[in-house]
This record gives sequence, structure tokens and C-alpha cells, in this order.
Amino acid sequence: MVDYSRKISFWGSACLIIFLTGCARRGYYTPTEIGIAHEVFLAPEIAQKLSWPVEGEIVSSFGSRKDGVHLKGIVIRAREGATVKAAQAGRVGFVDQDLRGYGKTVILEHTSELSTVYAQNAELLVSIGQWVQKGEPIAKAGWNDKGALPLLYFEVRRKARAEDPLNYLK
Repeated sequence: MVDYSRKISFWGSACLIIFLTGCARRGYYTPTEIGIAHEVFLAPEIAQKLSWPVEGEIVSSFGSRKDGVHLKGIVIRAREGATVKAAQAGRVGFVDQDLRGYGKTVILEHTSELSTVYAQNAELLVSIGQWVQKGEPIAKAGWNDKGALPLLYFEVRRKARAEDPLNYLK
């Protein structure tokens, strides 16, 4: 008789290892890899007060419809090449030079629950695993995929769900 519970346990473990290996190879840190010490680094009440990542005007708000898609963040018109700054201290959890639909993208992990996304950049100034302080330069503002205006696409994610950034920005 075959003991399927052991086979399922083995394959479940193997799939988890493959997934985590893929995350590490891709350069994305999972919350458990960031560690418990990181939780102390940013208290939850501090996370509620994010700084504006770039100076500019909001041209598309959270939940608005753009090209048939509901935005999960805000679009801020910025000066071409304007410095994009970390909205709060944290660790660079993800960097991609050409993320489909987002372009040059940085994701900062502030706690295991809170992260911020900075997309449509012209240039990225940080690397995976790097710690950044609030207000530290992380990118240069770029152009959207249609080349209409220089901008920054900014998201706030709590527990992996997008929330309106205006509820967090001071």
C-alpha cells in the first residue's frame, strides 16, 4: 500500500522550495526573508505617515479607469528626471528594468504587511536587498508607456492588497 500523505507532503515541500528559489533568483524577498528585526525597524503607526515620493500633480487617482483598467495606485505628473524618493524607510524587495505594464519598477518592503511600488521610472538607483532611509533617492521619474508625460505610478500595498495611497501620504 502506498502512503500518499508522505508523497503529498514531499511534493508540497518541493513546490514551496521551487517557489522560494524562483523568488530569490528573480530578486524578490519574501516577508520571512526580511526577518523579525525588520518589523521593529518601522512601527505600524509610522507607516501611516508616508512622504510624497515625488513633487507633482496627481493626474489619475486610485480606482480610476485608465485604458479599461482600474488603477491600484496614483499617477503623479513629475518633472522629467525628477528624483523619486523612498516614501518611508525600508528594504528594496524587488527591482525590474522592464516589468510588463509598469516599466522600470522598484518595490520597497517597509514591514511584512506594508510595501510601496514606484513604477514608470526613467532610471533605477537602488538594488535588491538594499536598505533605504525615508527620503533617499531610489529612481528618476520617467515617461509613461505612451510617452505622453513624465510621471510616477505609486502604489501602497497592505497585506499584498492595494490601498489608496492618499490615505497614507502626509
